[in-house]
Amino acid sequence: MDATNTSPQDSPLSSTVEGLESKPILTSRLAQDIQDQATALSCVLTQCYEDGLPSILQAAELLKSGRQVLITGIGASMFASISLQYCLWSRGIAVTLIEAAEVLHYCHAAYSDAIFIVVSRSGESIEITRLLSRVKGRQPIIAVTNEPTSTLAREADITLHLNSPPDEMVAVQTYTGTLLTLYALVSAMDNRLDQFKEEVNTIIPELPRWILDLLQKRDGWDSFLRIDAPVYLLARGASYASASEGALLFNEIAKIPAVGMLTASFRHGPVELVDGNFRRLIFAPQGRTQTLNLALARDLARFGGRVRVIGPPKGDASDIDGCPILAVPEPLTPLVEIIPVQVAALRMAELRGIPPGSFRYTPQVAVDEESFVVA
Repeated sequence: MDATNTSPQDSPLSSTVEGLESKPILTSRLAQDIQDQATALSCVLTQCYEDGLPSILQAAELLKSGRQVLITGIGASMFASISLQYCLWSRGIAVTLIEAAEVLHYCHAAYSDAIFIVVSRSGESIEITRLLSRVKGRQPIIAVTNEPTSTLAREADITLHLNSPPDEMVAVQTYTGTLLTLYALVSAMDNRLDQFKEEVNTIIPELPRWILDLLQKRDGWDSFLRIDAPVYLLARGASYASASEGALLFNEIAKIPAVGMLTASFRHGPVELVDGNFRRLIFAPQGRTQTLNLALARDLARFGGRVRVIGPPKGDASDIDGCPILAVPEPLTPLVEIIPVQVAALRMAELRGIPPGSFRYTPQVAVDEESFVVA
């Protein structure tokens, strides 16, 4: 939730992509931030391959050193890091992801020899700055932040600057920008930066039309969202990042209870919650567990729950209420599968009459661990 606010004066309230009807669909700064993600990702990609390239290469070499790695962050920054954790696991690297406050208060001693990857949009969250005072000069720190002059950027040994346009409040552009930067880091470790750049440059031109279509048709979520019950978002693998971030989006934007869970854990007990008021989003990207996720979706529908699957179309899944995503290489799926959830949370806020993207209690940057101080 740490971000830098900017005035939306210059943001248009309507948008047109060739071939789509022009409608006043961008009725809030949050809707504009969702729509602008293609432009934001282009900025982030340029940073990765120009000014940010030396830092990415340096960080990649450090991560290949064989040392244990601890990834830490809080809120959306931590959830984006889940994808990095899975990427590093698949490469045989011993990596742990723990929320910054827990590292600060409970478990730093167990990781006193680890490389720290610290992810924070603002680089100023209180848990982050306090943790830095313990780690600086004792362990290598790789920072991932959107603020190059922040405390985190200054104190880190290597800083990966996102260079994303800032969001108004909720992490939207900066969330997908963080994912893209972390994927570039992994690609550097694999010596495939050229291939990665080509893949992303293929995806970005497809985003504006697809996102605008999602925004224009967001009332298609109405029947799913109108049920007065929490939303469960279930996933396996790297898509757990999307489930966790998606729950946060429903909390922040629509002010409704939402739970992000691993699919297997849901099967072991919480499935007893399912009834006619149950709502569930399941992420079912291509890969080794897609069939398992689709099987659970069918079971939950059979039990009477409302289920919607987010993932690419699958020939034998025509019987499942689905929300197809753009076709992308499997490791990059979290980059696009979160976007329909951003739109769904926006729509839920509209249905509830809540100004999209507004916060009631949370400051942009948490600077106090004991109270909610609005800076």
